[in-house]
Amino acid sequence: MKYQELISEYKMHLDIMEFRTEDVLYKAEHGISTTEKFIKLLRQKVLEMGFNNPEEEISFFKHIKPQIFSKLIYYVKLFNIESKRPRSSSKFQIKYLSAHINKLQVYFNDNLDFYHYYRRGATTLDTEYFTRGKTDLRSPTESYHSFVDVYNRKLKNQKEITVFTKIQ
Repeated sequence: MKYQELISEYKMHLDIMEFRTEDVLYKAEHGISTTEKFIKLLRQKVLEMGFNNPEEEISFFKHIKPQIFSKLIYYVKLFNIESKRPRSSSKFQIKYLSAHINKLQVYFNDNLDFYHYYRRGATTLDTEYFTRGKTDLRSPTESYHSFVDVYNRKLKNQKEITVFTKIQ
């Protein structure tokens, strides 16, 4: 496959980094930088090669990109959780970690339909889920409305700043 060599090299870099130290923050920081580097390489390769048909595009976004991008999500979450973890008593650490587990569980539950679709190998919605330029089926309409509200607020603030700047 077109991208297998890049993915193998990426996994080798991660394996070396994981065995280098026990320091979780070191692993997270280097995992993020390594993953970002390989995402850029992957993007360059896609731009160079392109997709010959919709099936190739679907295969890339469904099978190839998640092998690297999921690690970026993992290392960013790991870094954010561990860097803010209280260094006090076990009781506070358990409370802190439990709160993060609950947040992750909420996210998982919010995306359960997509998770099941992906895990069972379904293909009926692949064009909607895994091609560029399609509406995100996972985002509820409430998200859209809150996005529009935030955008309108930003636009209004921007106009106010522009008017204020012109007055001065």
